[in-house]
This record gives sequence, C-alpha cells and structure tokens, in this order.
Amino acid sequence: MSLESIEVFSESKLATLISEFAVYLEMGIGVLSLLGVYFVFTESMTLKKEIRESKQLIETLSHKNLLSKSNREEFWNGVKEQFRKWNYTETESEIATYLLRGFSNQQIAGTRGTSLRTIETQAYSVYQKSGTRGKLDFIAYFILPLLPDEE
Repeated sequence: MSLESIEVFSESKLATLISEFAVYLEMGIGVLSLLGVYFVFTESMTLKKEIRESKQLIETLSHKNLLSKSNREEFWNGVKEQFRKWNYTETESEIATYLLRGFSNQQIAGTRGTSLRTIETQAYSVYQKSGTRGKLDFIAYFILPLLPDEE
C-alpha cells in the first residue's frame, strides 16, 4: 500500500510541477512578446525619423545637384569657352559670372567695391559682346540648352 501511495503522490506532484512550469513558460512567452513589440516599436520610430531626415536631405541636395559634378564642370567649362569666344576681358568675365549667378548690379558693385555706374557700363559691355539684350536674355542664352524642348 505504501508503494501505491508513493506513486500517486509522485504523479500528483509531477502534475503540479508541470502545471507551474506551463504557467511560467506562458509568462516568459508573454514577457518576450512584450519585449518584441517594444523592439519593433522603437525600430519603427527610428526608421520614421531616418526617413524624415533622408527626405529633408534629398530635398536639400536635389536643389544643389541639379546637374552632376561632371556635368556642372562641363557646363562651366562651356561658359568660360563662350566668354573667350566673345573676347571678354577678365573683368567682363567676372561681371558675367556674377550676372549668371543672379546678382543685381547693386550687389555686384558692393561685392567688387566699385560704383554702380561702373558696373552698369561693364554689364552693358557684356551684353553687347554677347549679342544679348539684357540680363534675362544673357542668362537664357546659357540655360535654354539645358531645358527640354517644348512639345
């Protein structure tokens, strides 16, 4: 009789241990699930931030890099070659560069430390030698070839 009671006691003790193990296992799985959700959440927030920063960077760079570096160098070399063909003096080339960059005559005068009248005379000379009628026409001479043809 004592052996039977030991077997029953052992089976009930084993059942209790298995039951407790199952509870702890479920709690562990629950904790790991919560940690997984937290990890996914933090990663998604980090990725959202990185995507936002990347979009801002792309926006900033897209304006600066309308042309690749090699294309910009090629473009600038073409501009300088055209200045040589028009027989610009060094000063006229400098004034023409400021004009292409969108500087006003007043800004050029301030930058170069000369009078507005001097800059107006030099700009007029730039336009005359290039065969253009003014600043917009001068800039368009260089920009239009970069634009797609009208349909």
